Amino acid sequence: MKKIISFFLAIMFVFLCIGCNQQDSVETGKVNVIISKDFGNKELSKKNVDFSKDLSVMEVMEENFKVETAYGGGFINAIDGLKSGFTGVKDKKKKDWFYYVNGILAQVGAEDYYLTPNDFIIWDYHDWDNNIYGSSIIGAYPMNFTNGQEGDLFKTEILHTKEYEKESQEVSTFLKKKGLENIDVKNLKEEGLENIQTNTIVIGTWEEISQIDYLKDFYKNGNKTGLFFRIEKDIQALNSKGNITDEYEKGAVITSMVKEYGVSTSIWLVTGNDEKCIKKAVKLLYETPEKIKGKFSIIVTENEMINIPTNK
Repeated sequence: MKKIISFFLAIMFVFLCIGCNQQDSVETGKVNVIISKDFGNKELSKKNVDFSKDLSVMEVMEENFKVETAYGGGFINAIDGLKSGFTGVKDKKKKDWFYYVNGILAQVGAEDYYLTPNDFIIWDYHDWDNNIYGSSIIGAYPMNFTNGQEGDLFKTEILHTKEYEKESQEVSTFLKKKGLENIDVKNLKEEGLENIQTNTIVIGTWEEISQIDYLKDFYKNGNKTGLFFRIEKDIQALNSKGNITDEYEKGAVITSMVKEYGVSTSIWLVTGNDEKCIKKAVKLLYETPEKIKGKFSIIVTENEMINIPTNK
């Protein structure tokens, strides 16, 4: 009898272990959503939603917000009453909803994008009359690097000029704590910046990094790549039409852009004309990243943080 009881106890133990392993293997977590307008200048709503397997962006929106759809249900035409200015109206205006997952503008409809735990979705309602094609934003950090796109993770490199080695190591340590394993910190060189299999963070003074040909092309074509700043002597903030709205004697910029149209890897710039402001900007990335949630890009001065493009 003791042998029979021991046998059944052993069987029960095996089944309990199998059950535990199956439960542990189920993906759990949250999906974060921010609803905003005018290129992140006004936050309208935000929610943390429980993740479930095979959850699409459309399902998240329909279950948690009041949405209207168009084009057979695959296109979100309105969120919480704010409607497209172009679809289904006579007096058309080029204003619509655009969504970004982990900082990258989605290339598929909301019903076709399936999420992973802790993905960060940003829906922004803005003007597209200016034909600026900014496809990467900073407001989902650090998910841009730790979650990737549809579960695909990429290597990350932090490239810095000599003054910012300590700060670069701090960013690397922060991202590793958030789960990013494949990350290197190196001195800045031009070689390798164009690698579309790698996310790149460049940290350095504008005087130095602006001499790199690869970055010169992005800056020169800022109206296409989504750069909303200029650095002459001062730092100039631009609106979505590319007009200068504000100027700052000292400051730094955190901005990002995809390396090529249609790819999911991006290049981030943390740069400026003042060492103190640059270090202050980098510090946001490893001490208070919540301050940049939902932002498109930012200018950091001695006294404030400004979302760009500005809404002026």
